[in-house]
Amino acid sequence: MAGPPGAPVVVLLHGWMATAALNWYGSLGYLGRSFRVIAPDLRGHGRLGRGAPPFTVDGCADDIARIEDELGVGRAVVVGYSMGGAIAQVFAKRHPERTEGLVLCATAACFARRLKLRPTVRVIGHLGAAAVRKWPDGGQRFLAWRIARHDQAAVARGARDRDGDTKQGLAGRAEDEGAAPTARPVHPDWALAERPMADLAAFIEAGVALNAYDSSVWLPELDVPAAVLVTRRDKIVAPWRQEAMAALIRGARRYEIDAGHDAVVSRPGTFLPALRDACSGLVA
Repeated sequence: MAGPPGAPVVVLLHGWMATAALNWYGSLGYLGRSFRVIAPDLRGHGRLGRGAPPFTVDGCADDIARIEDELGVGRAVVVGYSMGGAIAQVFAKRHPERTEGLVLCATAACFARRLKLRPTVRVIGHLGAAAVRKWPDGGQRFLAWRIARHDQAAVARGARDRDGDTKQGLAGRAEDEGAAPTARPVHPDWALAERPMADLAAFIEAGVALNAYDSSVWLPELDVPAAVLVTRRDKIVAPWRQEAMAALIRGARRYEIDAGHDAVVSRPGTFLPALRDACSGLVA
């Protein structure tokens, strides 16, 4: 999204096993009123599926810097959602001179639930990714089947929650007056269609990378303006993990979202105004 002339740049980084379109489709028009918005697919995800380099968090962070170079972007507010939050943190660490601000949503400094299992997860994950790269066709068929099952359940779950924002009194606000989008069907067909383009090996590598990820040692040394959006009813990344991360970042602004892990798409009327305010507060 080009945004208004001279608008600050916001880079949106999606979550694990999602795509830019799937994660951010309800956000682009709304944020595009105030910012120039860039939303890339991360390594092995969506249209950057098979053929992408192996997934690493550091590699993804450097990919974002290259994308900014190609688009002539010097500095940007980097917004990371879930897995994208880990990449955003590393981007800010590796490229602080290019980080106008950092907004972390539904994410953490450490994702592993059982630290003792990290070596086992690493070995099994590497073996699994190697097997998928050796037999890619079988891996893609399995991925398509698994994604179809998952997305059918997600669509059904989203349909039950579609009236969430309407109940909060947002239905009567017109989008052309600057209101956030009201509740809508979660995961439209055109966005879901991008998911099977992904690389199963990259999904596995990303899972291993997230299991090993821990920024708690260096986050207190991060010297960039930051904000944290805590999803209070999150069952994927526990709210206490999000709070612990926020406490590690000096001067981080904190926003509470009364929603689950999919707040960006299931509760746009609640989530997007907070995201806009968080981004605006870092460039004011």
